[in-house]
Amino acid sequence: MRIKFMDFTLTQKQACQFYVLWQGLSGPYRWHTQADILMLIDQLGCLQFDPIDICGRNADLVLQARVRGYRKRQLETLLYKDCQLIDALDKNMAIYPQRDYPKFARTRRRAMEYHRVTEQIETAIQAIKTFMQTHPILCSQDVNWNENLVWVWGRTASLAAVALEMMLYRGEVVIHHRQGTIRYYQLTEKRFPGLDPLSDPFPDETEYYAWRIERRIRALGLCWNRPSDAWLGIEKMKSTERQKAFELLLRQERIFPVNVEGWDQTLYAVRETRPFLENARGETPYRRRMEFLGPLDNALWDRRLIEQLFGFQYKWEIYTPKAQRKYDSYVLPVLWGDRFVGRIALESKPAEKKLIVKQFWREPRIRDSQALRTALDRTLDRFMRFHECEIIERNE
Repeated sequence: MRIKFMDFTLTQKQACQFYVLWQGLSGPYRWHTQADILMLIDQLGCLQFDPIDICGRNADLVLQARVRGYRKRQLETLLYKDCQLIDALDKNMAIYPQRDYPKFARTRRRAMEYHRVTEQIETAIQAIKTFMQTHPILCSQDVNWNENLVWVWGRTASLAAVALEMMLYRGEVVIHHRQGTIRYYQLTEKRFPGLDPLSDPFPDETEYYAWRIERRIRALGLCWNRPSDAWLGIEKMKSTERQKAFELLLRQERIFPVNVEGWDQTLYAVRETRPFLENARGETPYRRRMEFLGPLDNALWDRRLIEQLFGFQYKWEIYTPKAQRKYDSYVLPVLWGDRFVGRIALESKPAEKKLIVKQFWREPRIRDSQALRTALDRTLDRFMRFHECEIIERNE
């Protein structure tokens, strides 16, 4: 029997409570084990991968905010030992369930259209394929060519690195593992025997975009049908394609409208969120907790929505010239219950077993209190243990 979903109407406070509860950022921890991490990533769709590690890589920061007692080796195991996750293109480079890899055939085909492959690069690709028959796992440094090229974003890279990256984009290799920032590759046919990485499983474009959009709405909890950073990486999707996909999702009752009192813009949620919406509309109190969020945390994907919903403006200033920064290059938003109470700049020093607190900026509307300080101290202690440090050094 199909369930007909009625429109939900929430107060703005209830919408905030639903958002953090669905994200698993408040209330009791819902995820604890390795199996739970896979369930969490199913909900989030993907974790954006960023190699910068000042106080944790983004993917690890996303998990430490949601998984009780999370340690970095847990993600490494799921990615590179158990091979239940894969490191590939989604919302830029991202980590997602391995079973979803075949569904990104259109992404790979469009990458082939976008990147100009010269005869020189194509010749290098064929040479690497031959080399990988006897060297099944390799990085660009294993291919001893001295030629350099100007590649995407104007960066200079070795011919081998460019060729391997292009092979990754079009599905000829996958990332086998990483050592620091160095990628090690294997042929896709070894990871996915019999798979044609360019064979599209979707019957048409609208079905494909509907799958991508539903996945992103699930990742956030609430999303609107308008231009948004939440759609980043969904290649060639304009407003017309987005509208058709939303119509399909609504017609198939895979999503339903959610209204916020006083808002003109309708939001949308996926079917699985209904119990959490009911919870947010009820009067049952929940235990709030404090968490530090990564700069590319899924909860922050639509910063305009976060600003309108929570009244919190956030910009990742790592690419902002130092003189123009308002805070610091790598600042983590601080969420406490259903409110963003500030932002914090941290740096981990693993060799010294030390976590450095550079500065905490409290939001102007947030009153200083002993409860806030206690919650911050407890969160710093958990964050220190996440980094396997033993000392918190405050430079405030």
